[in-house]
Amino acid sequence: MPTVPSPPQRGAVRPDRARPRARTAPFAALAAVLALGAWLSAAPAAAQTPPPRDAAFGPEWSPEDCGIFKLPEDDPSVLCGHVSVPLRHADPDSPRIRLATVIIPAANAAARKADPLFVAQGGPGGSTIGSFGAVLIRDPSKRPVLDRDLVLWDQRGTYFSQPRLQCREADRLPPGASPEQEADAYRRCGRRLAAEAGDLSAFNSLENARDADAIRAVLGYESFNFYGVSYGSELGQFLMRERPRHLRAVVLDAVVPLGFSLVTDVPAVKQRVMEHYARACVQSSECNAAYPRLGERYLALLERLDKAPVSLPAPRATPGRPAPEPERITGRDLDAALYQSIYAREAVSLVPYVIERAEQGDFSFALNFVGLMQDARSDMADGMYMTVLCSEFGDTPESKLRVTGVLGRLADGAAEDGRRILEICRDWKIRLIDRALLEPLRSDIPTLLLSGSFDPITPPVNAERVAAGLSRAQTVTFARGTHGQAFTLPCANRIIAAFLDDPTRRASAGCADEAAPVFLTPAQLIGLPARARAGTATVQDHVRALAGPAAAVALALALLFSAVPVYAVTETVRVFRARAWTPPAGWPGRVLAAAPWAPVLAAILLSGFLAVVTAQIARAIDRNQFLLLVGAVPSGIRSLTWLLLPYAAALALMTVAMLLIWRHGARSRMGRVYYTLLVLAGWGVLAALLATGLFGW
Repeated sequence: MPTVPSPPQRGAVRPDRARPRARTAPFAALAAVLALGAWLSAAPAAAQTPPPRDAAFGPEWSPEDCGIFKLPEDDPSVLCGHVSVPLRHADPDSPRIRLATVIIPAANAAARKADPLFVAQGGPGGSTIGSFGAVLIRDPSKRPVLDRDLVLWDQRGTYFSQPRLQCREADRLPPGASPEQEADAYRRCGRRLAAEAGDLSAFNSLENARDADAIRAVLGYESFNFYGVSYGSELGQFLMRERPRHLRAVVLDAVVPLGFSLVTDVPAVKQRVMEHYARACVQSSECNAAYPRLGERYLALLERLDKAPVSLPAPRATPGRPAPEPERITGRDLDAALYQSIYAREAVSLVPYVIERAEQGDFSFALNFVGLMQDARSDMADGMYMTVLCSEFGDTPESKLRVTGVLGRLADGAAEDGRRILEICRDWKIRLIDRALLEPLRSDIPTLLLSGSFDPITPPVNAERVAAGLSRAQTVTFARGTHGQAFTLPCANRIIAAFLDDPTRRASAGCADEAAPVFLTPAQLIGLPARARAGTATVQDHVRALAGPAAAVALALALLFSAVPVYAVTETVRVFRARAWTPPAGWPGRVLAAAPWAPVLAAILLSGFLAVVTAQIARAIDRNQFLLLVGAVPSGIRSLTWLLLPYAAALALMTVAMLLIWRHGARSRMGRVYYTLLVLAGWGVLAALLATGLFGW
């Protein structure tokens, strides 16, 4: 099975795609790959103030069309371009590199402040512009501040900057590539990148931090504020130490302490979050009743899958391509997929449910999640990830790769991945940065540190550790937060805005004291048809399974609504031909008189039912798009079955009318056949809806 990386990086805030284990690619907190599209399409336009004119920028600025950064081009006030900086800031004569930069003007023109907010993505190697640019341009409600310009830049070596440190050689590896193939791919990538970019050792956190201040100077800002998430929070600490003079205030989100090693420190953090989930389930009476001994069961499941991997259904063949091989899932595959998914807040409530479904042989979530990551547009510069990691921890002794005090499976996986990373570091010959730069930071710059209680890689204790050296620090922990709080959480944005308004005052953070997470139980979810029939199912399987009922509904609606023109014409013809027909007395006559319009009534009632159901499902998926990955919808959908009763009553009326039409010869033979088809179509669509398993009692 295609796998996601076992040891995570410090994190981009959006999932990109699966990578071979040795590559330790980032995961973005899915809010990003899933929910952002809906936010963008519905985002309202906002009045904006023009940013500083290009003429006021330094000569290092080169304007560009925003389209080259894959950004919307309908807002002329947004400025896009490249800023030229030296490869080594201590040597102004060193080769120049170009940093992609976007300036989004303050949404509140009247209250615009002179000091902007710089935004830094994680990774290292994540694209700030790719992750946040379109969202923040189209939807001002996602911006943490409205009265300041936002400056987004792709850090050196990342997606839109030049050169880009991306390993195409590793991207082309087939699923399940051997360690030798991966090592060879990275060896070839290192040689190519060194020829294209020059000194790869210059792509490190120190030069990266100096870039931020250089961009500030080129754009003409006297002072600025900084927001960094995950690795961006480490970059912020480098900036605070290296270029503090013009830095007004700093926001660190999903905090990475200086000196935290992805080579050796991940297993302990990962075990902590596993224990945290198990403990949270025990503390919830509903979760504990539905999933007793969750932690023990999960470890037993992983061990069983490692010993006897499960073969999943072979993907459907694509025309013109060889048939894909059946996929197998091991315990490490499932663990990696589930672990990477909990970078996203939406996954928290589904973790126990996913584990139980996997125990029962349903690996829909793992299969769909990995597929999602593979199919998503990748803007992760994994070469930049490696150069930063190697410059900080490339000298890690082999003896420290075997971590003690954690589960054996975690220690074994970390040691294996660590050896591969160190091999790349040696092959690429990345020089180390000064060890003093990784010592804890001491600073008096006002700093806000945000954490999520369920963060899988940067737990709240990290923020406390960093805050210990900051004389003007504020820490806020979100009780249900995961990896990165800003942009998607209005509460986090309000806290950031209040802090930047006056960094000397403690911002009110009561909204972060959220209720404990509500873990969804099997009684609260209904499996979609494809999963109910076959266990493991992809999103495409669900689409195919629902195609039949959808076609039946469309056909029935078309037939039922056809009664409007058909009976309008036939009744007009009847009048002009002066054909008299005497209806039977009493209720049969009244039913026959209403017969032409009963199908229209049924069509209206069915349309209303479908509109309500569609809206309810859309709202549920908008709140948590991970439901699509597990192949389920909230069980509350079933309660809407009551809304089918008026439609069923209309069908009953049509059925009685059909029998009377045949008995009394009320229509021509063709008319009687047509009405019978309407009745059969109406009952057929009701049967199709009930057959989905989503409705009934």
